[in-house]
Amino acid sequence: MNRVRLIRQRKERGIALLLVLWVLILLGMIAASFLRESRLGTNLARNMTENAKAEALADAGVSRAMLGLLDPNPATAWRADGRPYQLTLGEGTVVIRIADEGGKVDLNRAPAPIMRGLLQAAGLDQADARKLADAINDFRDADHELRPDGAEDPEYQAAGIEAGAKDAPFDDKEELMQVLGMTRAIYDVIKPYVTVYSGRGRINLMTAPEFLLRAIPNMTPQQVDKILAERAAGTSLDRGRVDVVTVRAEATTGGGGAFIREAVMKRGGDDKRPFEILGWQQEWQSAPQPAEAPEQ
Repeated sequence: MNRVRLIRQRKERGIALLLVLWVLILLGMIAASFLRESRLGTNLARNMTENAKAEALADAGVSRAMLGLLDPNPATAWRADGRPYQLTLGEGTVVIRIADEGGKVDLNRAPAPIMRGLLQAAGLDQADARKLADAINDFRDADHELRPDGAEDPEYQAAGIEAGAKDAPFDDKEELMQVLGMTRAIYDVIKPYVTVYSGRGRINLMTAPEFLLRAIPNMTPQQVDKILAERAAGTSLDRGRVDVVTVRAEATTGGGGAFIREAVMKRGGDDKRPFEILGWQQEWQSAPQPAEAPEQ
């Protein structure tokens, strides 16, 4: 009897020990999970804080660009030709670029040859560039007359696109993606060089990006090089024609935060409100590239 009782007690102690081990394992798993969640929460809070700092820095960069554009001294005034201006503010760095919208191709005013030149520079052959340029013009004009290589409502419907041509001016360059024949790859290439804000058919050669200058029909390499040389020397920049600009401010912080602000601004006639904000958005792109210009 005693032997049976002893065996039973040993079994009970073994079961109790096994239960204790399982409880310890379970508590360890709970503790590990809690530590992991706590660590993730801490990292998330830190990332949100750093990104908020970067957003504030980017917005400060836009404000600084306004001051630079308003500087009455031609020697120190900021230029709207895409050159980088780098600032160190607080706990981070901001790289600011200002682009004159008049130095871009206006989707509502640009002549067909300029549009074709840009599309060819983006990688299309001559025939495809002509076809897409005609489709863009058919999309924006109010009539239903089909251009030689364009697209009106019947062509859209044949392609399974019921919306058809807009038959009205572009309100935003993103609407290019609604044009029959436009692809994301082509759009991504031409996006920096098109606008709906300039209101002019001609391009301001003194502020246009080099890529666009070389895409303009009948513009020789020698002429482009001369324009770029004059621009670099600051001898021929016509600030009087810079009415609408896009300011791109790319901010990073020492803690890893990143934010890109893109603002479209129009010069106003009121000293108390020198600029009117036409667009204000966050850009989701790669981290800022180092500026080549000295710190301001």
